[in-house]
Amino acid sequence: MREDGVYLEVELETEVSVIEIMSLLKRRGIEVDEKLIDEIIKERRGEVVKISDEVPASAKEATIEVEISEDGLAASVHIIPPLDESAWPSPQDIEEELSKRGITFGLKKDVIEKICAEKIAHQRIVVAEGIEPIDGEDAEIKVKIDIERLKPKIEDPSVSRVDLRELGAVINVFKGQELAEKIPLKEGRDGISVLGKPIKARQAKDRNLPKGNNTEIAEDGLKLIAAIDGNLVVKDGKLHVLPVYEVDGDVDYSVGNINFIGGVIVKGSVRDGFTVVAGSDIQVGGVVEAATLRAGGKILIRGGIRGMGKAYVEAESDVMALFIDQSNVRSNSNVIVERSIMHSTVMATERISVMGGRKGVIVGGSCSAGFEVSCITLGNDIGTKTEIQVGVSPTVQQELKNVARTLEDLEGKLNSVENNLNYIKRLEMQGRIDQSKKALMLQLSKAKLQLQSNIEFYRTEKKKLEQEMAKATEVCRVKVKGSCYPGVTINMRGISYIVREKMYYVIFYFDKGEIKFTSYS
Repeated sequence: MREDGVYLEVELETEVSVIEIMSLLKRRGIEVDEKLIDEIIKERRGEVVKISDEVPASAKEATIEVEISEDGLAASVHIIPPLDESAWPSPQDIEEELSKRGITFGLKKDVIEKICAEKIAHQRIVVAEGIEPIDGEDAEIKVKIDIERLKPKIEDPSVSRVDLRELGAVINVFKGQELAEKIPLKEGRDGISVLGKPIKARQAKDRNLPKGNNTEIAEDGLKLIAAIDGNLVVKDGKLHVLPVYEVDGDVDYSVGNINFIGGVIVKGSVRDGFTVVAGSDIQVGGVVEAATLRAGGKILIRGGIRGMGKAYVEAESDVMALFIDQSNVRSNSNVIVERSIMHSTVMATERISVMGGRKGVIVGGSCSAGFEVSCITLGNDIGTKTEIQVGVSPTVQQELKNVARTLEDLEGKLNSVENNLNYIKRLEMQGRIDQSKKALMLQLSKAKLQLQSNIEFYRTEKKKLEQEMAKATEVCRVKVKGSCYPGVTINMRGISYIVREKMYYVIFYFDKGEIKFTSYS
């Protein structure tokens, strides 16, 4: 830059673009012909060429460009030096420009002084830094027990086969044993932007130890400890320790009947005539003979049930057995059998599955399930009578019977009350009613209203149960992966289908008021 104008010199080896030069000149307020600049760069003669006759006053001054990062945690300056011998910006000049942009926090004065002292230009240099927020870390709960062992290991989900030898039906824990550990939360710290404004950190969330029945929290508040010896169960997201009654051998005369609030583990067999009642799970290592088992949880019988027509097994959850023979079995969930169900009465609210072993047989007796009965072989070649019912949950069916019975009783009482009321009203019309009859009429009127209300309630309940049964029928299935023999009767929603010839790989289902079948897939 000279007194008579602005000049440009481009040396032969200089790497520069038209855009760069035009941008620099524009910042200085110098208007030039872009084509002229392009020509000078292309020729690169190394000569000083005049590109403008006028020199704006602002072009002689240094330019301080300020930039704030998107997160507000850094501010930088870019110095475009003066084109003549005008004064270089002072630290005060830079700080004043920063202040104009509201940058008041985290100034790096030593860096600002260095920029001025060393006249650092054409570089973007950070001159202010905020404080970065530190997000809080949530509390963490680490369960110290392998609770996955509570779940059955299904080898092939497509056939629901369960390897009974691998089931871990009960997890034993001991008094004082650590069940879970809490890693405390770490509080976050708010940050500050270069504008002096707070930057909020994410607040940590606390979590409570999953304290359930018969557990206690250690003094440091960071450990969950078993308060008793027992069976560990997970319910509603909490760890509970239920006392477990363990029998090393058989349940026989040396042990007697068992009625226990918690779980029961029998390493041997349950012999004829004995009863085992448990508030949670029952696990039997041997066989169950003509005995009675009732469980508030699931029942696992590794050796099967040989009932001789007298065994009764009932569980609120799954019943799992190697086989069932001449027994009565009820489950409020699923009945899962590995080898066979023979000459037995089996009822499950959800499903009955006999898909393990070589044959997976259901033959003789009856099997009832809310949704599905599946097996490999159904019936046998000598035509043994075998009944299968699906689409009606035994529990819902019993509830419906109870409601219908109650409804019938209430309607009978209402009929009796109405007859008595009509009799008293006739006496009243004849003028033969006294005070006692008036009082009785009032009582009967109140009773009638109450009975009508109760009848309406039970009619609604009956309708709900009937709708539930109808819905279950829509998805019910009988699946036979192998052979289905004559002698088998399939029942769905009051409709029966009698198998009259041998069938293979078949699925029975309910559709439009009749039982249909299709091939197994």
